[in-house]
Amino acid sequence: MLQRVFVDADVLAARTPFEWLALLRDETEDWFQLHSTSGAVAEAVLLWTAQDPARRGGTSGRRHDLLVASLDEVLATRAGRSEADPADAAAAGGAHVLLSSRAGEVAGGDELPFEVYTVDEFLCLLDDTAAAHVRRVTERQQDRHHAGAASRGLVESLTGAGCPAFAERVSRHLR
Repeated sequence: MLQRVFVDADVLAARTPFEWLALLRDETEDWFQLHSTSGAVAEAVLLWTAQDPARRGGTSGRRHDLLVASLDEVLATRAGRSEADPADAAAAGGAHVLLSSRAGEVAGGDELPFEVYTVDEFLCLLDDTAAAHVRRVTERQQDRHHAGAASRGLVESLTGAGCPAFAERVSRHLR
């Protein structure tokens, strides 16, 4: 069954983990889809530009367009709904999974109609169930990183982006 994965703004704002999600979604084809809301996309762009004010203007517009293009569905933000509550948006969107760096803070616990993971946990879950796909994406990412003169290594990039467990798995795939 195709899994609907709702991506919170904090995950959308983190370039490296979201890139891996999108690449693995494409590699695994019909395993999962990535969804979010228009409000979460807007919040992600604000978070992204706050990290480096030089990103304002045209760069933030391109980031918005890239995020929208990378998602399978962008749900309209419903009036009166709080974007600070990703569980509400995920439930309204029929999600099977909610990805948030604040997974431990999501209210509802066992009562929620979906699983809640950090992006690191979800990427590790993908590696548990689809290691060959993760290995292929790792190889393509390694080729791309070697092509970039000043790029950090894959493992360092993932670790710095808050995905240390998945970074260790990528390290094993590289060996």
